[in-house]
Amino acid sequence: MLPRPAVTALLAGCLAAALVGAGAGPARADGLPVTLFTQRSGPMAETGIPVANGLHDYLTMLNRRDGGVGGVPLDLEECETGGDPQRELACYEAARARGTLVVSPWSADAARALLPRLAADRIPLVATGYGPSAMADGTTFPWAFAPPATVWDGLTVALAYLIAQSSDAEGLRGRTLAYLHRDTPAGREAVPVLQALADELGFGLRDYPLRDVPDETEAGPWRTARAADPDYVILDASAGLVGTPLRDAAAAGIPLGRIVAIGGPGEDELQAVGVRAKGLREVTWHAPGDSFPAFDQIDLLVIDAGLSSTPKDDAAGVHYNRGVYNGVIIAEGIRNAQRLAGRARIDGSDMRRGLEAIDLDAVRWKELGLVGFAGRLRLSCEDHSGHRPAFVQEWTGTRWTQVSDTIAPMRERLRPRLAAAVSALLARHAAENGQPWPPRTEPCDGQP
Repeated sequence: MLPRPAVTALLAGCLAAALVGAGAGPARADGLPVTLFTQRSGPMAETGIPVANGLHDYLTMLNRRDGGVGGVPLDLEECETGGDPQRELACYEAARARGTLVVSPWSADAARALLPRLAADRIPLVATGYGPSAMADGTTFPWAFAPPATVWDGLTVALAYLIAQSSDAEGLRGRTLAYLHRDTPAGREAVPVLQALADELGFGLRDYPLRDVPDETEAGPWRTARAADPDYVILDASAGLVGTPLRDAAAAGIPLGRIVAIGGPGEDELQAVGVRAKGLREVTWHAPGDSFPAFDQIDLLVIDAGLSSTPKDDAAGVHYNRGVYNGVIIAEGIRNAQRLAGRARIDGSDMRRGLEAIDLDAVRWKELGLVGFAGRLRLSCEDHSGHRPAFVQEWTGTRWTQVSDTIAPMRERLRPRLAAAVSALLARHAAENGQPWPPRTEPCDGQP
């Protein structure tokens, strides 16, 4: 925990930066407070900027088109973290002080650090595809949400895809796989799970952590991985990655067509790598591109109106669309909360109920102007993830194209490991704090 003077100073800086995004506008005292944590600066700005733009633009579009949600405008404020843990904490404190309905930190390590705070502060946290996998357990963590799939889900989708692509009836048995990930607590979280799956499925696994502050041999892990000559490479960017991992991989001589990525990379780096990036594949759970009526509304009401920092030609990338998806989750949670509470002005406790009632089926996606953007997502009191199937897309050199049908995660293999991870987290909390994790006392509303 930071000393109080440091938190106070950081809070002031966070509040001063709250309107950093173009078009955020002045705070509206009559609106529903929603704080957007952003990474428009810092080591992960390349992906953080389009994510922030997509989230901001979608929610701003709802304000312009619908007057907000349920007839109440959304009081949007941005708080720039730059990916720095101290600034993330300051942004959380600022959001709590203004009574924000939900936080979405866009940092796996921040989500991990904030998890013990949520119940006492009565603030739900949404981590779309990057939070600790234990957050899927709504029975234990009623204030944390990890839609539409966990990092572990994405990794098993990648494995299932590689098995399906193998010409050998044995699948991955006897093959070797390199796993590169951020060297932080959140980035390392999946290593034991992936190692256990390697033992079960019969493939060899070597993991290579990518440090935020590399030593003098910046591409060292990639060169080490290349020397081992793996059959496949999984690049896990779900916890964020600093630097230029694809350029480092290419410089080390790894064919990028061997890589299946989770949670990244961005189009800017793919284009910087050039023709060598052709064939790189990525696991995702929403469509690329902007061929949806909702995106036309964003263009007309937000980007063309000068209320966005998004360049006109950039409103279609993978990370921009991920921000839009996150905006959908927030808006649908608010809408459900209003219905369940019987009033338009809600608080964090109502918002938690609304998120548990999310049921984005084909009809609802159509109503949102997003037919084909993503598959059905249904959350519940017990399941705060949905564990959605995903698909694999491939970089052609200029754009993404889908190269697989939807693939379900290996839930039967993951279920006991998720239970074990939850138990380990609770035990660690009890040992460090001298008291058990508080049991869930919030009632379940059931499905709408």
